Amino acid sequence: MSYITILLGMLGLLSAFVFFYFLKFKASTKQTERGNRIKWSKFIPYRDEASNEDSKKSQDATFKDD
Repeated sequence: MSYITILLGMLGLLSAFVFFYFLKFKASTKQTERGNRIKWSKFIPYRDEASNEDSKKSQDATFKDD
């Protein structure tokens, strides 16, 4: 095993440890309940909104069921 393999392995383990360590922290309500949040539904259509839009108009091709 070369030194670069050992170094990259240790770096990977360290980064995994740091990642899982920070998973236990949660954003405060001051951060999550703020008034100027981005409305992501404008950029990312969610499943409920997508199904409502599909029923209004569909640009997909319709096929006959034979």
